[in-house]
Amino acid sequence: MLFSGMEQDFCTNCGKKLTVGAQFCEYCGAPVEPALPSQKRGSVANPPSNAGGSRKIPLVMIAGIVIVLILVAAAALVLLPALSGGFPPGITGTTPVPTPVQTLVAQPVTLVETIIPAPTPDPFPGAFRLGEKMPFGSEEVASEGTVYRYWINDTYQWHNDMDNKYYPQVPSAGNKYLFVFVYMENVGSTRVWLPHAGTVSVYYDGTTYYQDPEHYKPDKATDRDATAIEVREIQYFHKMNGDEYVEDFGFSHGAELGYIYPGKSNAVDGYIIYEVPGSLTPENTYVSIAFNGEDHGVWRLA
Repeated sequence: MLFSGMEQDFCTNCGKKLTVGAQFCEYCGAPVEPALPSQKRGSVANPPSNAGGSRKIPLVMIAGIVIVLILVAAAALVLLPALSGGFPPGITGTTPVPTPVQTLVAQPVTLVETIIPAPTPDPFPGAFRLGEKMPFGSEEVASEGTVYRYWINDTYQWHNDMDNKYYPQVPSAGNKYLFVFVYMENVGSTRVWLPHAGTVSVYYDGTTYYQDPEHYKPDKATDRDATAIEVREIQYFHKMNGDEYVEDFGFSHGAELGYIYPGKSNAVDGYIIYEVPGSLTPENTYVSIAFNGEDHGVWRLA
């Protein structure tokens, strides 16, 4: 059966089926050409070829576009989080942390003045050392004296010959006792007045101390009820030159002396007791002896 000559079933450009009565292909827009009279229904004299289609996109180009899109998407996943400060879940990386800007403020410099206290001047720079002898007097009354020992204690016990008992002597609160041992010898040819124990003083921390008036001596016992002959703690201290035991300075076997006679055997040797502050230290303590109106000596205890 032949077509009427005015109808066309398929588009001669893309090969798609045409709608009856259409003047243009609804797929590619090509004009519909009238069919030849000799064509049979259901057959096409020259079927359209894909090679002649100018609007068809090749597969290679499509694949290239897809690859480019994939690369762009991958770059976006890497670069955009770094620029925005984060990463999407599952992707790890190091987010740069901005370094804070430190503002340096000049601080005022405070100068601290260190004052080093000046050392306390030595009140007696030429003081003798313990045991050093100082000459006093001259010619027939030439003599020499020295401070040769000291003893410090919080208390002591003195002996009373009348009842043959010892009695404790206790200082005032915060004080202690200092025993100073003095030796004087006449190296001349005639007797010399003996300096009294009251002329021997102790100097410490700006204060001068004299013999303790509370100490009992043989001359204190007018009724013979308090005659001190020895102190228990030092009763076995020997004199500087000799085997006799030392006793109160200016006394010999309980008798008070007035002169120093020539010769070493007549030397006067004994202790003088002072009540001093508990803070006293030997290295800062001096003993002064006024031998006469002209001769005066100072000894440092340590």
